[in-house]
Amino acid sequence: MGWPTGAEIQQRTDIALTYDEDAGVYVTSYGLDVTQMISDAVAACAAYCHRGRYGFDEATVTETFDEHHVLQVCHPPITSVTSLTWDSVELSEADEDFYVYDRYIRVAKPSTAGLIRSEPFEPERHVAILVYVGGYSDSGDRIIPAELKAIVREMVTRELLRIDHQYREMQGVSRYDIGESSGYFSSANTTMSDLFARLARGPWEVTAVA
Repeated sequence: MGWPTGAEIQQRTDIALTYDEDAGVYVTSYGLDVTQMISDAVAACAAYCHRGRYGFDEATVTETFDEHHVLQVCHPPITSVTSLTWDSVELSEADEDFYVYDRYIRVAKPSTAGLIRSEPFEPERHVAILVYVGGYSDSGDRIIPAELKAIVREMVTRELLRIDHQYREMQGVSRYDIGESSGYFSSANTTMSDLFARLARGPWEVTAVA
């Protein structure tokens, strides 16, 4: 339901982890906090997807828009709208003054929203103020997408294996030779390139804001 856990990472890496009940975290035998690694991976994915201060987590957000009838939000998906004011006039979803979609809100034409203007006017800035609940949660209609969780899980799995093999088993070497085989440890950014490519294709990325 929620983000991956240390137990899931242990299953995939076969690296023994201990659960610290007091701290509520999974750690390796050498004190590496795997729970924090998961949180860091989630934050890295959120930053890559331009998710802003709330990341992927469900939150109540207030946004201000210029005078446009399509309001593309910065914290999708939209769960519910608390309020929407247009030129200080409060609009009603029940009266079909606006329509709510996953990533944006479409405001009805001014004539249907009771906002008729009969004289020339200069367009104002920041006339629409939207308060809404958006993002993903552990339960409900907007649960964290399985693909997004899989990316985070794989990211932590690879990084933990890299740390364990490169810095624990092989004492920080960048090159290894085993029999007739040899190779180099790749940088973290290189080993994650395919995962970031998967992130870029997901519906959770914020590519533009109105």
